[in-house]
Amino acid sequence: MVRIRTGMRRANTQMVSTRRIGLSSRRSSMLSSVRSKRNGILGGSSSWMDVMNANSVQSSKLVRGSYERLQKASSSLVEQAGLLAEKADMGDKGVADTAAKVVTDFNDTLKCLKKSSGVLNDFYRQSMKESVMGQKKELEEIGITVGTDGSLSLNKDKLAEADAEKVKKLLGTSSTFAKRVNAVASRAADNARANAESASSRYTASGGIASSYLSRYNFRG
Repeated sequence: MVRIRTGMRRANTQMVSTRRIGLSSRRSSMLSSVRSKRNGILGGSSSWMDVMNANSVQSSKLVRGSYERLQKASSSLVEQAGLLAEKADMGDKGVADTAAKVVTDFNDTLKCLKKSSGVLNDFYRQSMKESVMGQKKELEEIGITVGTDGSLSLNKDKLAEADAEKVKKLLGTSSTFAKRVNAVASRAADNARANAESASSRYTASGGIASSYLSRYNFRG
């Protein structure tokens, strides 16, 4: 009888120990699960914010790059158109070479304006188109062809052989072409510069905003 009772006590003690071990294991498993879920949520939030921040920065960089290209093209157009006007006034033989640069910058500015959004850029593009469409026939007589979209193409030989007075009238400092191109391209360059600076500020600020947001949800303190 004593042996049987002793055996039963041992059996009961082992069962209690086994239960305690089982409960301890389940508790550890539950704690691990909670930690994993919490870490997963935090990690997911961080990843989401990282993606959102990266997209915002990338978008702002693309916008800034677009405006910088517009600024470069329109600024060059102002410079080359002014030089062309001076050469046309003097009857300079190098007028055709300078006209080629003006045509390139004119077309580049039109393309950049078309790719850049905004009411002002649409207005500048339309104004540039009108500045040459209104003199399409006259410009073609000296070798500058105007396309339906307002873009230009140049026959350098024809321009070099054109009457100097006619060239002066159409391209000189007092010409409608010189005045309108200078006015529109100057404004387009100023507007592009301002927008490029604004885009740069936005993508610089977006990184700071994201970092501040993430720091608020840092569960580690």
